[in-house]
Amino acid sequence: MRIRKSRRALSALCVVATLAVSYAVTANRTDVAQAQASERDVKIIRDGGVHHVRTAQTTVGATLKDAGVEIGPADLVYPKNNVRVYDGITIKIVRVVDKVVSEHQTLAFAVKRQPTTKLRVGMTQVVSEGRTGIKRLFYQVRYVDGAEKRREFVRAEVVTQPKPKVILFGDYGRGIASRGAFTSRRVLNMHATAYDPGPRSCGKSADGITCTGMRAGYGVVAVDPRVIKLGTRLYVEGYGFAVAGDIGRAIKGHRIDLGYDTYYSAVRFGRKQVTVHVLD
Repeated sequence: MRIRKSRRALSALCVVATLAVSYAVTANRTDVAQAQASERDVKIIRDGGVHHVRTAQTTVGATLKDAGVEIGPADLVYPKNNVRVYDGITIKIVRVVDKVVSEHQTLAFAVKRQPTTKLRVGMTQVVSEGRTGIKRLFYQVRYVDGAEKRREFVRAEVVTQPKPKVILFGDYGRGIASRGAFTSRRVLNMHATAYDPGPRSCGKSADGITCTGMRAGYGVVAVDPRVIKLGTRLYVEGYGFAVAGDIGRAIKGHRIDLGYDTYYSAVRFGRKQVTVHVLD
């Protein structure tokens, strides 16, 4: 009798267990079906490619995180992270990167000319070869999807200073010892004449004062202002340092009239082709 009751209890237990398993399987299948039904097709455009994923996430941000897509601090996401996801949505990620980049710029060397009485007039001697310098320029650059979109100058630093080229040239002009080497901004070949402040050079009404108010004489020269601006400092080979302080009716184009203190000095100079260094 007891055996029969045990068998009935065991049978009932088996039935209950079978029903429970069947219910669990059915519930799981229902959950899977519901989950699959809630998933959406999403297209993600990033890093030059197109990726298709299915997701059950409800927002753009959660979808990207679920898909393992990393977003940089400056990257742009379209639509925004809080936008709800719908079936067929396209999410675009624009990569934005800011970098400091540098480039090198060559610095030209100056040419310094040193007059000397140790060389004959017209002769030159290079005593030091020039060397270019290097400047490093820094820029803040923004790249959008790998393409440069903005560049802003940040700073510059000189890596190597340029070394000037020094040339000696023969000269017997005045002022050599006190002035020393100089750097020419321009070098002109000009036809030169000479004058003195007196009436034999400038006419009976000459008062020795130039059009700029300077006193005429050695070191003050007349030029064409269209070629050399009045007030410009010059060095004339064979003459010395001078200032463009006067004009003249006959001084046109590449002509220069060199001032002397006496008429005889001006006559002795005569007419010559000279090399004029513009210093200003």
